[in-house]
Amino acid sequence: MNSVLAKSSALTKNPVLAKCALFLCLAFALISLPLKAETLAAPGAYQTLFSQSADTAQLVALSQKLNLGKTVRGHFVQSRLLKVLKKPLISQGQFIFDQTQGLIWQQIKPFESLLILKDKQLIQRDSQGRVQVSKADASASAAAMGDLLPSLVRAMLGGDISGLSENFELHFLNTDRLSPDGQWQLGLTPKDPLMKKAIANMVLEGSDVLQSLVLLSAAPNVTPQDMTRIDFSALSQGTLSEAELAQYALALEASKP
Repeated sequence: MNSVLAKSSALTKNPVLAKCALFLCLAFALISLPLKAETLAAPGAYQTLFSQSADTAQLVALSQKLNLGKTVRGHFVQSRLLKVLKKPLISQGQFIFDQTQGLIWQQIKPFESLLILKDKQLIQRDSQGRVQVSKADASASAAAMGDLLPSLVRAMLGGDISGLSENFELHFLNTDRLSPDGQWQLGLTPKDPLMKKAIANMVLEGSDVLQSLVLLSAAPNVTPQDMTRIDFSALSQGTLSEAELAQYALALEASKP
């Protein structure tokens, strides 16, 4: 089990909530490839960000930048730096987010797996084709997590930033004011104590579009700590294809009794 989640006994005792938090981290138990450590920024690089609060004008401007429409797809490279390991781990794949259908997270390397978040359900299909369904309505806390995950994804990929303030303390920093695109960072600190034990802080980074998501297991000034970075690329819009709709159909088939 992810060492970040192991820190919270409440999470480990509730398998549904643990899987939801694990999905939020997008840091599943992977057999991954080594990555050079210098590709991951030190947690301390975000201290300035979390010392500043975000104001309404900044959030409105950011929402306009992140709004990619109803459906967005792209590629990802996920790097994980764990305290117990000397070198980071890496995996890569592609994703689809549709505001109606949900989120598909498809890992391609180092092995294939498929995850779908739809209607408070987490559907997982491994490389052997085995499917597992977890429902986020087993408890009040799990249901709350099930509501939070889609809102976070909509904020990242659909420009729906305003709702995040209900569940997170928001911080904002323009890291490159001289750039035409304007590099920025949006920091999120969970208000819910249970969630904060799993993910202490999150950072969205980008310019004219979203570029990366960073997850920290502790405050930015704490070292060593577990850290996950997900870099996004080739973001595009457009209606769902038949092949993509077929992937979402797996969620419907898996949920049948």
